[in-house]
Amino acid sequence: MDHPVRSVAENRLAAGISISGDLSSDEDITVDGSFDGQISAPDHHVRISPSAVIHAKVIARAVTIQGTVDGTVVAAERITVECSASVRGHLTAPSLKMIEGAVFTGTVHPAGTEAAVHVAKYRQKHLAPGT
Repeated sequence: MDHPVRSVAENRLAAGISISGDLSSDEDITVDGSFDGQISAPDHHVRISPSAVIHAKVIARAVTIQGTVDGTVVAAERITVECSASVRGHLTAPSLKMIEGAVFTGTVHPAGTEAAVHVAKYRQKHLAPGT
């Protein structure tokens, strides 16, 4: 039986690039560089690679952290904190996976994601430039 091949679009903030501001995406995002602000991808996956340094609020369907995060991470489905990660802040998701070796200082809240994701979706739809 043939399965359709699904192309997954992805935005990437390359290593060596530093951005300050708000980022909203309708695709998956991988951050390799530095980011300061807010990342909003409520229906998608955000990957923070080992080279990334993030000072931000991140709102996504799912978040994988491999680099350095200082801020708030809200995921509608799950947050995965890999062994190379260093996280300081607040994590909110119904599912959290923390791999041995990860460094974490902060708080974890397993509920309360619905409101944050709903607000992010509203802002993305109604407050986007050109709408």
